[in-house]
Amino acid sequence: MPDLGNTKLDHVLSYICKGFEMVLEFCAIAFVPLLIVEQLSIYGVTHADQVISLLVVLMLILSAFAIKEVRKLRHK
Repeated sequence: MPDLGNTKLDHVLSYICKGFEMVLEFCAIAFVPLLIVEQLSIYGVTHADQVISLLVVLMLILSAFAIKEVRKLRHK
């Protein structure tokens, strides 16, 4: 295993670094979406007028897209 180093200490430190990398990857996958939702909620509380208008526009766009897709499925 030359990628882990030559000594036992190198091997141990390499395994510790690989384990820490896995923990960081898990935290990024698990907690970054929650952090984004939290920040959006905080922004929505302080700027409610902008967020509500943005959500209405997004809902109209998604509704139009959904109607288009449903009609496409019915024709098949």
